[in-house]
Amino acid sequence: MSTSTQITAVWPTTPAHRVEVDPALQRQRAQADPSRPRWHVTPPWGWINDPNGLSVHPGPDGEPVIHLFYQHNSHAPVHELIEWGHQVSTDLVHWRDLPVALTPGPEGPDARGCWSGVVVNDLRPDGSRVPTMIYSGHADRPTQTACLAVAEPGDPWLTRWVKETETNPVIDTARHSVGLDLPVMRDHSVWRENGRWYQVMGSGLPGQGRDGAQAGAALCFSSEDLRTWTYEGPLAFGDGDVGATGTVWECPELCTLTGEGGERDLLTVSAWHEEATMRTMWMTGERAGTRMRVDDVGRSDLGENYFYAPQSVLLPDGRRVVIGWMQPNRDHDQRIAAGWAGSLSVPRTMSLAVDGTPRFAPVAEIEALRGTRLVQAEGEGARTASFASRSVDLVLSGRLAQGEVTVDVLADAEGERRTRVSLRRRGAAGERGQDAWTGWLSVDRSASAPAGSPWQGEETRLLEGPVPLGADGEVELRVLLDRSSLEVFVNGQPLSARVGAEPDDALVVVDAPGLEGAVLSAWHMEDAYTDGRLEP
Repeated sequence: MSTSTQITAVWPTTPAHRVEVDPALQRQRAQADPSRPRWHVTPPWGWINDPNGLSVHPGPDGEPVIHLFYQHNSHAPVHELIEWGHQVSTDLVHWRDLPVALTPGPEGPDARGCWSGVVVNDLRPDGSRVPTMIYSGHADRPTQTACLAVAEPGDPWLTRWVKETETNPVIDTARHSVGLDLPVMRDHSVWRENGRWYQVMGSGLPGQGRDGAQAGAALCFSSEDLRTWTYEGPLAFGDGDVGATGTVWECPELCTLTGEGGERDLLTVSAWHEEATMRTMWMTGERAGTRMRVDDVGRSDLGENYFYAPQSVLLPDGRRVVIGWMQPNRDHDQRIAAGWAGSLSVPRTMSLAVDGTPRFAPVAEIEALRGTRLVQAEGEGARTASFASRSVDLVLSGRLAQGEVTVDVLADAEGERRTRVSLRRRGAAGERGQDAWTGWLSVDRSASAPAGSPWQGEETRLLEGPVPLGADGEVELRVLLDRSSLEVFVNGQPLSARVGAEPDDALVVVDAPGLEGAVLSAWHMEDAYTDGRLEP
């Protein structure tokens, strides 16, 4: 596996060093940018990265509302002085902007940023449940710390939060809380079990990996009240493989995953190494208290860091849904000119397959955005087809025999520019997990834009990896294209990418000569946001 493009947070020492762009100008630029996604979560303007506080709470009428907070910079589309943005939805498709929920400092443990975290319902002695944020505060300290903010009563939209300044930080730096000098300690997964609170924070343990390497780790703490925490040791740690699980684990999340494959403990981490976001990994196994035995490891998304820092929620209907960060693929100047940077993935359901691997699928609600049908064909008409759209949901199914299936998107009429999705068969590389899969998926962005084009992405590396096929080669290939956002699913394994392409390049070309019993459907996708987004 290759490491990713480096995304580095450079924190200014004074407000004078920050990048600031007038919000109205950012909004104007973002609305005019033809590359900005129209049905993936984006901020009204500015920067977005990790999803935070994904949770469900009763709305004003008592019906469930999905709350999505996110790492945000409303001052400029750059990764600085991070605050918590906030959107809500009742269907995981149409989102409504709410005001920024949490801002840094100006002093204290979050003076330089309110980093990633979660929202849980604190159980009070009177039986009430109070929505409470647990987030990473960033300041002039050796590592990040854990901080709390509590929702004000009588506010069903959760727009008003009060930091617990007297108790923050509730988990101090690694030296004070763990007793070790660690490179980082940040991001949270929090749950309640047997009358006690538990959480894991992401970190790296020097010397714990193979041959003395630093190993990514999920450090476990416990508490009776969310405010006084005891360090319990590492829940799990990796082997320090820079090309796989990294030397630091960001955004750890522990949950139980169910499906046709039964029930397993699932630990998801985002691998990080020397300031570079690399990829999101899943780990399945068995947990006993505050320790987890990891049996299998795999990539959550073959797009590497284009699906990063995911967070999931268990919906009232029993589905576990996850959303990840699709980081930008533009340089600093391009982001400033665009007025926005980054988006989130479509919400995906997670389940455990018979082979013990997690599988992912776009939530069914996304189909509500399907508008004009662009193509419906079977047989030869499904194996070779073309149409124009930069906003499309395409589903191609059949039995993959010999040869290759390709779907070109964002192509020009002459065939000189295109982003190519390719699927072929391969021999299994192992006997279990993703190594046993016999399909191979790739996304080639090398010809997405001409050299020197202002629309060219900052990087165009090949993204690829194994995907599962049915016993006789049965396959469903689904392509979700939303301008610069591309998500591909093959039998439950995703590959996400950000693509830089000329605004007029809109052809989609299907070429699948080796697909038997082919069926092709495609729809133009409508916008998920209304025009009345937050005013600056």
